[in-house]
Amino acid sequence: MKIKFMFILNTEALKEPVYTADTESLIEGTLNIYLNENLFFHDPNINLVEFRNQLNEWLTKIKNGLRENMNYESITRNEDIINFLYKEDESWGIHSIWQNFESNVYIATDPLVESVQAFISELNNELNETNFDKSDKFFQ
Repeated sequence: MKIKFMFILNTEALKEPVYTADTESLIEGTLNIYLNENLFFHDPNINLVEFRNQLNEWLTKIKNGLRENMNYESITRNEDIINFLYKEDESWGIHSIWQNFESNVYIATDPLVESVQAFISELNNELNETNFDKSDKFFQ
């Protein structure tokens, strides 16, 4: 299975004075997640920095050999919005409370990690082009 993350920052909010891109920041945008070219998840108002920070924490665990589920819970909701569920044999299922369809296909760890890293890198690059405080630990 192929997974791709696509986003659009809410550029109107970015015109305000310097933002700090930390877990308390509310930096919204649109997030689409595609599974095998099909739109699996769409949220037009997701906190992209909060999502990125939780993905970074999950990646750290993966790089240290841990295979723990990634459960994205926003500060604005009391339930998991997106989950990567470990299914053994280095494969993961993906689930969301707002998914467009049920996926019974699993993705291997390496392609999932590569897609997550690409999303984080693209988001960081776009944030670097804005008026964000670069002291955020995830930019260093």
